[in-house]
Amino acid sequence: MSPLSGRFRLVGANPLFRRLWIGQFTSELGSSMTVLAIPLLAVAVTGSPGRASVLATLGFVTTWLTAVPAGQLADRVGPRRLMLACDTVRLASVTAVAAGVLLGGPPLWLLGTAAVVSGAAMTAFNPAAGKMLRTVVPAEQLPEAVSANQIRGYTAAIAGPSVGGALFGLARAVPFAADALSYLVSLLCVRGLPEGRAADTGGGRRTWPNLCEGLGVLWHTPFLRGTLAYSVPANLAVSMLMYILLLRPEAAGGGIGASLSGAAVCGLVGSTFAAAAHRRFGLRRVMIGTGTVRLLAALTAALVGGPVGLGFALGAVLLLAPVVGAAISTTTLLVVDYEVYGRVSGTTSFIAGALQPLAPLAAGFLLQTAGPTPALGVVAGLFALCVLAVLAGRRGLNVTVPAPAPAPAGT
Repeated sequence: MSPLSGRFRLVGANPLFRRLWIGQFTSELGSSMTVLAIPLLAVAVTGSPGRASVLATLGFVTTWLTAVPAGQLADRVGPRRLMLACDTVRLASVTAVAAGVLLGGPPLWLLGTAAVVSGAAMTAFNPAAGKMLRTVVPAEQLPEAVSANQIRGYTAAIAGPSVGGALFGLARAVPFAADALSYLVSLLCVRGLPEGRAADTGGGRRTWPNLCEGLGVLWHTPFLRGTLAYSVPANLAVSMLMYILLLRPEAAGGGIGASLSGAAVCGLVGSTFAAAAHRRFGLRRVMIGTGTVRLLAALTAALVGGPVGLGFALGAVLLLAPVVGAAISTTTLLVVDYEVYGRVSGTTSFIAGALQPLAPLAAGFLLQTAGPTPALGVVAGLFALCVLAVLAGRRGLNVTVPAPAPAPAGT
């Protein structure tokens, strides 16, 4: 049986996971439609690309700053309740934008408010969804479940922007109405899931969990320290590579959309063998292999130059992104206790993304002052740091994955 058919077998055989998967795919598809529609609407309303770009910055900063409190909330509230609340908030937010369009064009402050509210709700939804995944999927099937979720995400990312752009061409409110409908579908799917467990400090009386406990677990868990030492330079390097592609002078000549779509397809392909690679090679070897291939790809792009070299590097990076991402995510689900998963997830997300705001600045500065070859050399150096971090964290990254569940008789 192929790895891809194994993912679909899991989706089909587990009705609760199927419900979770369908709901999240629908909402991710709707959100990916508005990824393109929001900046198009902002430019149309304000007439200023500079002012419209503030929305992207607001969304990124919101996601980063709310990571820790969102993880705290995910450990305080049952995952089903929190997911329902987040979907309701996002539904109201995108509906307000659609109504603003129908009333003659929403002001920039409304778009900014929607970006902040939706970003905060998404940040709280993700750790709750991770806890729900642990509730509905047995531990031995988590690698395949995480891989199936990545296939879902990349499929939505490939299809959504082009669909959103086409719908925006029909009428400005249509992609936002479609996004609102996607949250309704997600709400219906989440309503059929079990409640899951919330934090309980004893005696049946719930209190707010200790916010610092997530940081304490991170500090005392070698696996988490090792993956963070890898993820911080990796996230900066991947983002820098993306902005080097976007900001180079030749990008204005066209072809950038094809490059990004091709890179997303590479990510989808990587998702199909992510679980198999994790089971066969283990977390540490997957991380070393991914870092090494990314290092070589960045060096090759620096030597070859031009859009071909950059496209090759980005494709190689995104081909392996779901492989290492699934390995780290699966191991985190297996290693971290359910009761502190939200806080640990929020804390690691906050730290892992701390340097990403520097990516566009660093890429632009290096392109302007030194050119693309030195800029790609810096990216290669960051990937080299990733490999060194894994080599240094040898013991903490040797985590065993549970054996796969036996296939049902007759399959």
